[in-house]
Amino acid sequence: MNKISIQLSNNYKLIAEQNTGEFDKELFIGIEDETGRYHQDLVIVRPTYKFENNDVVFGSDKFEILVFGEADKEDFTDKYTVPLYKEDEE
Repeated sequence: MNKISIQLSNNYKLIAEQNTGEFDKELFIGIEDETGRYHQDLVIVRPTYKFENNDVVFGSDKFEILVFGEADKEDFTDKYTVPLYKEDEE
């Protein structure tokens, strides 16, 4: 699993971690405690996706950002869809 961590001053770490399996295009951003236990979700970023014949098919021109805005809730509180920026061709 691909993972980046940044040590915080309170013995927690801010982490960005790639999901595994069929949802390997997702990036989790969250908090780990000093023992390495996942403590809290902050954001999930992923391409939009759909299911085709029980398979996950990711898109490439739109992204979803799921924000976990309440510390005591397991579900995300806000969802944004962001189109891929395309430069104007001249």
